[in-house]
Amino acid sequence: MNKSMIKIRKDFLVGDISPRLFGSFIEHMGSVVYTGIYEPGHPQADEHGFRLDVLELIKELDLGVIRYPGGNFTSGYDWLDTIGPVEQRPKKIDLAWRGIEPNTFGIHEFFKWLKHTNAEPIFTVNLGTKGIDDARNIVEYCNFPKDSYWSDLRRENGQEEPFDIKLWCLGNELDGPWQIGAKSAYEYGRLANEASKVMKLVDDSIETILVGSSTPRLASYPEWDRIALEQAYDNVDYLALHNYIDKYDEDDLTKPPKNERDDTPTYLAKSYRFDRQIEEVVAACDYVKGALRSEKTMYLAFDEWNVHSQPEKTHDDFQIGSPIDWCYFTMEDALLFGSLGLSILRHADRVKIACQSLLVNTIPLILTDAGGNAWCNPTYHIMAHLSKYAKGRVLRQNVEGPTYDCEKVKNVPMVDSVIVENEEELVLFCVNRGAQEQTISLDHDFDLTSEGEHIVLKSEQLLDKNLRETPNKIVPQSKVIQLPDKEKLVVALDSYSWNVIKIKKG
Repeated sequence: MNKSMIKIRKDFLVGDISPRLFGSFIEHMGSVVYTGIYEPGHPQADEHGFRLDVLELIKELDLGVIRYPGGNFTSGYDWLDTIGPVEQRPKKIDLAWRGIEPNTFGIHEFFKWLKHTNAEPIFTVNLGTKGIDDARNIVEYCNFPKDSYWSDLRRENGQEEPFDIKLWCLGNELDGPWQIGAKSAYEYGRLANEASKVMKLVDDSIETILVGSSTPRLASYPEWDRIALEQAYDNVDYLALHNYIDKYDEDDLTKPPKNERDDTPTYLAKSYRFDRQIEEVVAACDYVKGALRSEKTMYLAFDEWNVHSQPEKTHDDFQIGSPIDWCYFTMEDALLFGSLGLSILRHADRVKIACQSLLVNTIPLILTDAGGNAWCNPTYHIMAHLSKYAKGRVLRQNVEGPTYDCEKVKNVPMVDSVIVENEEELVLFCVNRGAQEQTISLDHDFDLTSEGEHIVLKSEQLLDKNLRETPNKIVPQSKVIQLPDKEKLVVALDSYSWNVIKIKKG
């Protein structure tokens, strides 16, 4: 039976949606910056070298936050290399991604570029090869008004007013053996605590994000989170978590990947990993809260998340802007991406910051060719729907409908759904994971109108992609729908589709 009943009541809430919940991420990795967002000499570049074709696509996303400059890049990053006259900045080896970093796009260029996006910045400090003094100095440079050494240097470099960065990541993935300056949980927690403390002494209006486990597939997860939190709980504001899902993904990083790809039902069920990870990390936070007898609730920053696919371009070591993980996403990938976004949204009571990773050219929303065009992966459209329409508060729902079992998880709902209420409308986000059309009915107690809008993203084949030759093969379609029975709304969902259903309140 291909029918699902979703029951909601206006007084039963999950929580308010933070305006920072749907953001993205820019890292000095591959061609994200160079030939991605920044390409002087490109036919559509402005006087600063910013690609305007890319900026127009980014503006349409209505992102809440953008994280910068990394990522793994940050653990070898020296922010002093990125300020002052461009012609005097050093060209250096980037060991994280085996590239050459010319530092022609630095802190000042980032903030000039960011103004075009209307997003709030999240800045990551280097706690790999650098430490407390460096973290203190960059906050003074960026946020202190004037009449101090670092703030006056900023002014000399052309920025009179502070950049006023409110969100700061205390390093990146320092639990990972791949990370430059990797640390034990205790070692990192002590360092992060002291760094956060001194950063807040410079500017007491900032919030800091503690590095949590970089993936739940490491053996140290979630013990790392507990130990690091115990050292820094009172001086930080969020705990970070990261995860990437693909068709070859393994629970154990020590095992080689399987040769076979997951089948579609198994692949689309993998969003349960996000739900489970969020709930496990929340449990670790609340354990530490209890153990420390604290009144403070720790919120989460899911500041790297995405699906993953196979690269289409080859990376050449120690070049400027040589692509890494430049890839197309299929319609199948986009459906899982949508469910990952819904997993984050349905935990809006605890997840207050999230960054899709990455924005351009590396497992991206937006693809570019050097000197050429810019176009969108299908995941771009889902991200735009989430960032634009997931405003207000998430409603608690009771779902009765068909499920399926696969090898890795049982009782997977055929329809994955989250419902959001704002002052003007109800918004239903739904992924139909099945090969058959599904019908959903909404049992509610709202005063609604009889007309709505139904936005659908689908394609003829699950492996369809938005290629450079056919950049608009997968784009959303919108239609007005009539809802004769306002008490029990009934909407049909096409097979293998992403759906946004918006209904005005009466």
